[in-house]
Amino acid sequence: MQFSTILAAILSCICLAAAGVVNVTRCEGFGTPIQTRISDCEGYCRFQPGQVYNAEQDFMPSGATPSLTLMVEICLQSGGGVCMQIIDAPLPNSSVQPGFLYTAKYSVVPNDVLSNRTVEMRAYISHTGTTRVDVCVYCDVDVL
Repeated sequence: MQFSTILAAILSCICLAAAGVVNVTRCEGFGTPIQTRISDCEGYCRFQPGQVYNAEQDFMPSGATPSLTLMVEICLQSGGGVCMQIIDAPLPNSSVQPGFLYTAKYSVVPNDVLSNRTVEMRAYISHTGTTRVDVCVYCDVDVL
C-alpha cells in the first residue's frame, strides 16, 4: 500500500515537471487568468497528432458560483477562422469564491487532420447556467 502511494506521488511529480508555462493572450472574461501550463510545451506549443497534452489554467474568478463549465475550441487561422468546439463540459465540484486561486485541468489530443497547420486553441471558463465568461485565453499551436 505504501509503495503504491509513493509511486503515485512520483508519477504526479513527473507529470507536473513536464508541464511548461505557455504564453497566452486574454480574450475576454471578468475573472483573472494567472498562468497556463501545457505538458511538453514551454512558451509556444508544437503538438504531435495522437499524443495527449494535459493543460492547467490557474485563475481567480470574478464572483461566486456553484458550478463552472469549460469550453475549448480550435480555430483555423486559414480558411476564414472556422472554429471547432472540442470540449464543452461542466467541471465537477467546481464551486468557487472570488479572491481565491483555482486551477482547471483538462486534456486535448490533436487530430492528424490538423497536421502541418497552425491553429488557435481557446479555453473558456464560464459560470454554468448563466454562461458568464470568467476566463478566456488563447494561444497559437503548431500541429506537426
